[in-house]
Amino acid sequence: MTRHWKTALSAAILALLAACGGDDDDPAGTPTGATPTAYARQFTTDFTRDVDGWTPESSDYTTATAPSGVVVEQRATDQLGLGYPAGSKALYVSARNNSGDAFVYLKKQLTGFTANTSYTVTFNVNLLTIAPTGCLGAGATPGESVWTVAGAAPTEPKAVTEGANVKFSLDKGNNGTAGASSVVLGDIGNGRGCSLPQQYTPKLYRNVAGPTVKADAEGKIWVYLGIDSAYNDLSSVYLQSVTTYFVPVTTS
Repeated sequence: MTRHWKTALSAAILALLAACGGDDDDPAGTPTGATPTAYARQFTTDFTRDVDGWTPESSDYTTATAPSGVVVEQRATDQLGLGYPAGSKALYVSARNNSGDAFVYLKKQLTGFTANTSYTVTFNVNLLTIAPTGCLGAGATPGESVWTVAGAAPTEPKAVTEGANVKFSLDKGNNGTAGASSVVLGDIGNGRGCSLPQQYTPKLYRNVAGPTVKADAEGKIWVYLGIDSAYNDLSSVYLQSVTTYFVPVTTS
């Protein structure tokens, strides 16, 4: 009886090991060797508090026609007549376009994505703009000829000098036309006509779908946000916040 009991127990253990996989490939659903699960991600920067690691650059000009008066810094907004309390601020972005084409932007690297996984990205941006709508200006219109552009890529956006030209390293398109790595959120016109006093006005670009972007081998993605100008004069905005939503691309 004892021998039969030991034989039966050994057979049961072998059967259990076989059910757990043994030397065969891991069954579906086990963590060993399985592809990591990608989840939706959201990132928000409140520029009324700090710059949160965003760094500024500019591109799309020649070395002889670089934008002048470039300013990217936090400034007070409580003196703009919009009812903000004392101490309120936002990220002031301003530059004079001297070439008929200039891109002033900020960039930041985000982490925590699933490596080598593609995501669709959507942008929400809040800003204040003083550019009127429907007004002629220096070679273009101050409102409708300056666009807010955002984008994402696995590689770092850079201003690259090629001879006398300073170009953007990624395909962002140009002015009001999006590129492979970008989306045009809209122009900076504030809806106030030419006959009205110039005044900063809140503007929201909500849930604008951007490109599909693939995280790099370390699960990182670069994002950028800026103003792309075809207006030969000064353009200024106050960035208040930017939110990016990333949703993993599913395959059937």
